[in-house]
Amino acid sequence: MAVERKVYVLYTGGTFGMKKDDDGKLVPQSLDVIKDFIIRHTILYERKPGESEEAVRKRIINPDGLITLYHQLADDDPKAKGNQYKVLYEMDGLKPPIDSSNVTPEDWGIMAKRIKEHMEKYDGFVIIHGTDTMAFTSSALSFILGEINKPVIVTGAQMPIFHPRTDGLDNFIGSMLMAGYFCDRPMLHQVMLYDLNKLYQGNRVVKFDCDSFSVFDSPDVFPLASLETTIKLFEHKMVEPIFHSSLKSKTFTLERRPEVRILRFFPGITENYVRGILDGADGVILETYGCGNVPNFKWLGDRLIEAYESGVLMLNCTQVYRGTVLPIYAASEILTKAHVISGYDITPEAAMTKMIWVLMSTFDQETRREIMECSLYGESCAPPYCPLQPSVEPGPKGEREQTRK
Repeated sequence: MAVERKVYVLYTGGTFGMKKDDDGKLVPQSLDVIKDFIIRHTILYERKPGESEEAVRKRIINPDGLITLYHQLADDDPKAKGNQYKVLYEMDGLKPPIDSSNVTPEDWGIMAKRIKEHMEKYDGFVIIHGTDTMAFTSSALSFILGEINKPVIVTGAQMPIFHPRTDGLDNFIGSMLMAGYFCDRPMLHQVMLYDLNKLYQGNRVVKFDCDSFSVFDSPDVFPLASLETTIKLFEHKMVEPIFHSSLKSKTFTLERRPEVRILRFFPGITENYVRGILDGADGVILETYGCGNVPNFKWLGDRLIEAYESGVLMLNCTQVYRGTVLPIYAASEILTKAHVISGYDITPEAAMTKMIWVLMSTFDQETRREIMECSLYGESCAPPYCPLQPSVEPGPKGEREQTRK
């Protein structure tokens, strides 16, 4: 009996679906244009000798409008070999599509709502998104969706799918392969990001290059999978998400967007500058030097303590590309006295989106602090993971390497 999997594809916008206009500027295309292009690309691989394009189109699109994914991809899944596997997908989209530079927390809520609405009907999910803020969206969705039992993969492109050198089709096909054929792997039941043959944990990625096809990296943990000539799942190296049952009933509300700000330290930083960021904020991400260091200025300690006493939630996040916040220098006493929370090795993107999620959810202030102090969905090596050395714990499938330190 044939095994049928269904994937829901949500096109939100981005370079992936753009074409140049008469002035040479990239502009978004309609969902129908994008869908038709992908169908035509599929026909190139599915067409049998002597078969007309119209006949192929009728064969790969079922009466419900679901499109059949390339049959040859079944060869990449050991479980599919020898079986009649079929992956069908639906393409949906936001109207109008969003330039990722314009994405807001409200948009994250809309994307999460679409996923939740289709959670029971589909086996996997792919979100097509612009690369500029993709790491923010994949991080945000990991918190908003919480514990899930199906893969959600965010992907995009540096060059449009309509360009001969596009990376978009490879990213789309790789994401669909993992969301469809590999949807039953428990290690993939989370929000992820796919880029250039690598599948990453969604709340552990940063965009580090805007000129290359290799756009994203996961500074402190290994990728979940590598899709080269063979597909490898690095299950023994994954960071285990920690699901809190008490969070399931909490609501991500769109009624009020909190004032979350970034305080990035630099030589010569002034009191007026710091005060301007702290005053009126609901939450502040402190991007500190090295392993969490700040200047040992009395005025800085006073301003941070004032902020804490006024209810500002503050998280210490290193501005260095790779590393962990550790309280090993005397100057860090300023942060301790101001009750600044250690972010350990959390990325700036995950730090910002986690703070927004916490402040937009129905938690009291004490619970918010407790949530920011620990790792909920594998976003950092915060407790119960050890930040000082690799934490290796025996599990049902052997030892699992928690960090790449």
